[in-house]
Amino acid sequence: MAPVVSSVLVCGAGRRSHFSQFLRQPPPAAQKVGHEVYYSAIDPAQKKDDKKSEKKEDEALGVRMRGAEAFEITNKQTYNFNSMLRDQILKNTYFKTLVKIDTFEGIMDEMYQYVETAETYGGGSTTVPSSLFCCLYRLFTIGLSYDELNLLCESKDWPYIRCCGFLYIRFGCAPEKLWDLLGEYCVDDEEFEPSKSTPGFTVTIGEYVESLLMDERYYYSTLPRIPMGVKKKIEEKVAPLGQYRKRAAQNKSTLHLFKEPGTAVEACRDNGVWVQGAVVQVIESISTRISVRVLANGKEEVYHLGRVILRAKAAPIPVAEPESEERDRSRSRSPKREGRSGSPDLTRNRGQSLDEMLEELRAKQRERAVCSTGKDYARKPIGFMSGLAMKRDVGQASTRLREEETYAPRQVEHRKQMAEELNLGRPETERDREQQLLKQQLFEKYGNINPRAVTKEQQPADFEEDSARLRLG
Repeated sequence: MAPVVSSVLVCGAGRRSHFSQFLRQPPPAAQKVGHEVYYSAIDPAQKKDDKKSEKKEDEALGVRMRGAEAFEITNKQTYNFNSMLRDQILKNTYFKTLVKIDTFEGIMDEMYQYVETAETYGGGSTTVPSSLFCCLYRLFTIGLSYDELNLLCESKDWPYIRCCGFLYIRFGCAPEKLWDLLGEYCVDDEEFEPSKSTPGFTVTIGEYVESLLMDERYYYSTLPRIPMGVKKKIEEKVAPLGQYRKRAAQNKSTLHLFKEPGTAVEACRDNGVWVQGAVVQVIESISTRISVRVLANGKEEVYHLGRVILRAKAAPIPVAEPESEERDRSRSRSPKREGRSGSPDLTRNRGQSLDEMLEELRAKQRERAVCSTGKDYARKPIGFMSGLAMKRDVGQASTRLREEETYAPRQVEHRKQMAEELNLGRPETERDREQQLLKQQLFEKYGNINPRAVTKEQQPADFEEDSARLRLG
């Protein structure tokens, strides 16, 4: 292309039109210098069209395109994993098979097939990372976009896929953005079993996400540290969540009242202030997080079902008869209770204030800090030999081999104990006789006495007579 440009510079006005038509033809994609000359000579609008066509060609060739920008990770070297866990994952056999999978869809299929727990380690050990954390680390190495991360968190196929999305945010996101990305999931009421070691124990997705925000440890590993200033702001958001969950469960029983447009309600904002409004629509697109669209102060705002209560109508003041005044007065002496159990009806009651719930939360945090219950401290890690002796889902041959290798010393001790018990059961005379005989054999073998010499007591009688005759003669 360089000779063509020089000829354009020296040619006359009559030949410029011919060369300008030639320059409008796009050069081959491999010639970078030609691209620069070409884009400097053509119209900028045509430059955009050519780039769009190249983009379509790349998509046709199977290039992985993202619908949105990539999710920003704070630490691209270690992904905020501790060194021991990261080394264990990199040495894991299952993770080495995941390295061959380089697509987001392939990792999701792996999680759907093999992930059955939300724990850090699998099989009851502290050295073998679980399939969930192997897939999580592989997703960090691939990198996710915001759309792909949303697919993980909103998955309806498998709850552990959602756990992987939440852990991706917890490990990779900046602490200041944690509540913006995880806050809406704190009221999700989908239930699942987080661990196979405790079958039958279920938690909701909201409680699981809340523990990720509030706790510093995750099973046998540590979570990235949250600065104290950010943690205090998160505590203010987390404090009323328990009351919101209870109210949402009660409001579901009277959901037909909220579905009527124009129903008078009160909604609680993030700062704890209640506003009056009317129901516009109940949003049930996500069954585990039902929300209500409320018209308040001329603006439509969306609130979670646990933040909305029915506004009680003003009841008429009853006029008491003169004869029953005394009777009413005697009845009013007993304190009024709301409901049979004494708990307030949260569908029409605001419940505790934000300050009260925040104080209760921080009091619980202080109790956990001093291990008042005696169960909050970390359990002693399982050693290597103890981990070998733990029961696992393996074949009979492997189990028998492990038992022979692991329990051999115990079997020897058991045999010694049985031999001692057997000896104790014998009579003393028999035991003494056997011991004396054994000692005699050892003394004859290793002592100074010649075993061929016989004692005088053991000599025969005729030998004595012969010796006497010799002496007399």
